[in-house]
Amino acid sequence: KVLPGGELVLSLSCKLTLRPPGIFRFLSGSSVETNITSHVALTQDSPGDLRLVLRDCRNAFGGIKVTLRKG
Repeated sequence: KVLPGGELVLSLSCKLTLRPPGIFRFLSGSSVETNITSHVALTQDSPGDLRLVLRDCRNAFGGIKVTLRKG
């Protein structure tokens, strides 16, 4: 989503599925899901020097959901 003034809202959904070896194999198939939303801006301090700036890091992570394998 693009906001006025050259600022962007970046939204990512991530899902991590665990497949550990050895004694932690009982966690295999468990997953962690989260939503990451942040405001980012492209700034230029000098010609040719572009920077991607992450704003409002405090609210970057949304809800985190942990799903353990049954058994």
